[in-house]
This record gives sequence, structure tokens and C-alpha cells, in this order.
Amino acid sequence: MPDHEIPVLVVGGGGCGLSTSIFLSDLGVEHLLVERRESPSALPRAHYLNQRTMEIFRQHGLAAEIYRGGAPLENMSEVVWRTSLAGDGELDALDLHRMDAFGGGSTAGPYLADSPCPSTNFPQHRLEPLLHRHAVDRAPESVLFGHVLEEFTSDDSGVTAVVTETSTGHRFTVRARYLVAADGGRAIGDELGVEMTGEGGALDVVSVHFNADLAEWWPGDSVLMTNFVGMDGGPISRYGMVALGPEWGLKCREWALHFHPAPDSELDLGEEAMLDRIRQLLKLPELDLEIHRVSDYRPEGVVASTFRVGDVFLAGDAAHRQPPATGLGLNSAIQDGHNLAWKLGAVLDGTAAPRLLDTYEAERLPVARRNVSWAMYAFRNHAVAHAGLGLLPGQPLASARANIRALFSDTPMGRTRRARAEEVFATQRVEYQAHDIEIGFAYEEGALVPDGTPPPERDPMGCGHRPTTRPGHRLPHARLVREEDVSTHDLVGAGGGFVLFTDEQSGSWTATAERVAEYYGVSLTVVPIAEHGPVGEEGPTRRTDVDGTWRETAGVGAGGAVLVRPDNHVAWRSTEDGSDSEARLHEALGLILGRTDTSWTGS
Repeated sequence: MPDHEIPVLVVGGGGCGLSTSIFLSDLGVEHLLVERRESPSALPRAHYLNQRTMEIFRQHGLAAEIYRGGAPLENMSEVVWRTSLAGDGELDALDLHRMDAFGGGSTAGPYLADSPCPSTNFPQHRLEPLLHRHAVDRAPESVLFGHVLEEFTSDDSGVTAVVTETSTGHRFTVRARYLVAADGGRAIGDELGVEMTGEGGALDVVSVHFNADLAEWWPGDSVLMTNFVGMDGGPISRYGMVALGPEWGLKCREWALHFHPAPDSELDLGEEAMLDRIRQLLKLPELDLEIHRVSDYRPEGVVASTFRVGDVFLAGDAAHRQPPATGLGLNSAIQDGHNLAWKLGAVLDGTAAPRLLDTYEAERLPVARRNVSWAMYAFRNHAVAHAGLGLLPGQPLASARANIRALFSDTPMGRTRRARAEEVFATQRVEYQAHDIEIGFAYEEGALVPDGTPPPERDPMGCGHRPTTRPGHRLPHARLVREEDVSTHDLVGAGGGFVLFTDEQSGSWTATAERVAEYYGVSLTVVPIAEHGPVGEEGPTRRTDVDGTWRETAGVGAGGAVLVRPDNHVAWRSTEDGSDSEARLHEALGLILGRTDTSWTGS
């Protein structure tokens, strides 16, 4: 007999596993999380949380606390390229380019219009403790750090795992109906024979997390990241820095410096050597700094061949790994858990058939492939930006320095070089203004009912987003008012319920939804939306479309309806009400829940 029987076992207590634990708790799903580390991450690693992730955190009551500690938009609205941070040489401390980024500056309009949540910068060594605290608060006896998954076996009805508590050596068995592998790709995928396909790490990246007061030299209160192009030769010529807080802008005191050593170089990664290296790179020989940690890794772009093997689901880094460019790694991992959690909840409480879980891979695997390829593309595009400066691989240092001098020269060719650089640097918006990549991903098949309409044309540079209620797409954000101003997203709660958005003329949908929801045993809330004018008293859920956004994006006519899943993705829509609306909604919800064997006799 197993020592513990549990519906879901989550292996891994990083950002993906802890978030998944929180989502499962909010859905009322009993689970156990085991993590080999004794405490959450002490490394900054990922730091950028995009709008889609913040929408998820808002749904689960986490966003406000993250925003309190994260970077305000005014302190993360620019990315800068420079020759060095400081120094008094001819080519030192020169700005090469500045780009508005992350929904700040010139990018603010679309970002604000398309989501109730701004992006933020909140490094992983602060995010993980916050998630850990919330996970423990929601499931006090179910989040076990310092516990290692030793082995597991699968059969037709679940998974049996052997877990060891590292501090005591106590070993126990866990019997789970489902296992979520959020272990960073450490063991479970390999044990199952899951192949990771793509590109392996071809170069080393060294990261140094340190404290220093750089207010005198940091290139602006609005700058979050600075990329450097060194003009002194040596083993490191390309490197970058990210502000890590805990205060922001010129008040920032924590930093992460990342650099690529030359392939044939042998750098000393010891603390004393790194102190000298940072001062050298920043051209601040007397800088007072404290190093917290030095780490190194090899960026790769790989995706698992499958996200499910029997009753085991791969999520986060166990399913896909990519370079940090565009910040899609941690964000995608959290979104994996969000997609999977409500499906596990629906199957475990009997409202959905087990086949609903097949849609996890159908939906998330194509998104992972897109994100990994995009991250690799954005990562490599930095070389294109360097080429726009006249800097090429293997180029003699004297030639590179001459090209930078020419770039700043007050000559016709200098102006031409600057114009070219401006155009080429603009292509790096694929990383820093990737608005549509972050919130515009959609599911073409899965827990949804296609309506035969084509997807909106997407911006090939990943910036411009076109909201739509086409099934599979993220619910468009629109401001609605009754007694308070809310987003459409706020009406889809954390407890696993569906929402049916209609117009104020669609009174019949309320009764229809009640009958269909009772049949399937699901929560289904009807939200009528009025086009304009004062809010009436017709019903407790009626809202007014503040600025016409819902009318423009709903994509349905008078009497139509849009059915939204618990994860704020559109599952089905009907362009109009009709005599067969009840049968159509019944059929749609049955398909979404995988319950296609049901019959319907009507009201």
C-alpha cells in the first residue's frame, strides 16, 4: 500500500511547479508537490513577466503583490546599446541605440489597450519565494521542499512514485492519478524516453549577480537593460546587464551581468577574478561591489517530442527550453501549468472526460515550437544589429574601432551609417516589442469548437496584435462597467468556471446556459454586455461596454454569444441566437469537455 494517495503529484518547485500548485489549489484539486532543493531559487535567472502571465497571476490573486515589488513601466521602458557603461576613452560610454520596450514609451498605447495588466520585471529569486509562500498558504501540508523523486512507475490507472526526504533519509511512496513533470528536464522526460529536438547549446553564457551603486553611470531612470559592444578586444566583446531591483531605475542596486566568453578562452570564474572582470568590463576600476553568485549555462532551443506519456505531463523546462531572448521561457512555463490545471480539475471532478487531457499537448506543443524558434531568432538577431554598426565576426579590432568612429563622424557617410544602424537596430523589436508573440498565441485545435473562420493576419515581426474572439484565441480585454470598472478577464474566475458573454438583447441565453450547465455539472456564468448608456437593473451580471472595444472585437452579431474557458481562452462562439441555441451550446460544451457520448433531449 502506498503511504500517500493523491490525485496529482507535481515534481519540481520552480516557477512552473509552484504556479501549477497554486492553480490546482484554487481549483480545489488535492495534490502534492516535491522539490529536491531545500528552498526556492537564489538565482535571478528569468526576470521579465509578460502581460499574459500577469493576467494569469491577476486571476489567481498574485498580481498586486508582484507589482508592488516589480519594476514600474517608467523604470523598464527602454533598452540601450552602448560601447561601455563608463570610462573616459575616445570610444567609451557612447550610446549606440535606444529602443522603447515592454509596453513603455512609444509602445504604451497598444499594450495598455490590449490587456488589463502591464508587464513587469520581477526576478526569479524574488518571484519563487513569493510563489512558494502562496502555494504553502493554499496547501499547507502539500508543498515539500528538500524531497527527491527517486523513481516512479506508471500503469493504466496512475503513477506510483518513491520520494526521499533529503534531511532525514525517510523514504515513502506516493500513488497519484496524474504526475506533472515540472522538474526542469532533470530526469522524468529522460526516464520516459522523451526526445528533445532542436539545437543544443553552442556557446557558454556566464552570469554574475552582484550589488553595486551605478546611479552615476547607468544610462537613464527608464532603462531596464543595457547591451554592450566592447571596443577594447580581449575574450569578452559582447555582454549585457539587467537591473534586478529591489528599487528601480537609478535607485537599483542589484544587477545581473551576462557575457559570452570566446570559445577558446579559459576564464577564471572565481569571485576575486569576477570582481576584477566586472570592474574591467564596466570601466569602473574602483567600483565597490559585492558578488552574490556566478553561474554559467549553455542556451539551447529544444522542444519535447511529446508533452504527455500516459498519465505523466511535461511542463516548463521539462517540455521546452530556449534562450532568454524575448523572455518566453518562464512565461511559457507558467502558461503550461495554467492550461493543464483546469483540465486536470475538470477530469478529476467528473465534469470532463479523460480525453480532455489530450488537448494539453495539442494546444501547448505548437505554442512551444513557435516560442522556441522565436527566442532563437531574436537571440541571433543581435548579430544583425552588430552588423548594422559595421561590426562583423572575426573582424580586426582596429577595423571595428574605425567603423565606430565613422558612425559618430559629422560627415555625410556618418549620417548614412547612423541611419543604417537605426534601421537595423529596429529589427530587434522582435525581442523587446514582441507584443503579439506574448499575448497573441492561439490554439488551432484542442478544447474548442472551430467556427470555420480564418485567423487574423499576424504581424511577421511579432509586434502588432489583433484581438479576436475566434475560438482558440485569448479572450480580448475590454473595459466593462456595472458598479465598478473591470476587464472581461476579471469575469473569468480562478475556480474553473466557464463564462458566456452575450449582448443585452440575448435574454434567452441565460435560461439556456442554466439548463446546459446543470446537465454537465459545470459552472457557467452569463454576462450580458450593453453597448453604451447607463447601466440598468436587468440582471446582476449585466455590464456596459465602456469604450466600444467589446463591440469591435466580439465578432458576433445581435443575439450572439462567446463561450470562454476557465483559462480565458475562447472555446466557442455563436454569431446569433436562434431556436436551436440550446442544442448548439450543449453540443459545443460536450465537445470541449470531451463528453461526446452524451445525448440531449432539450428543455
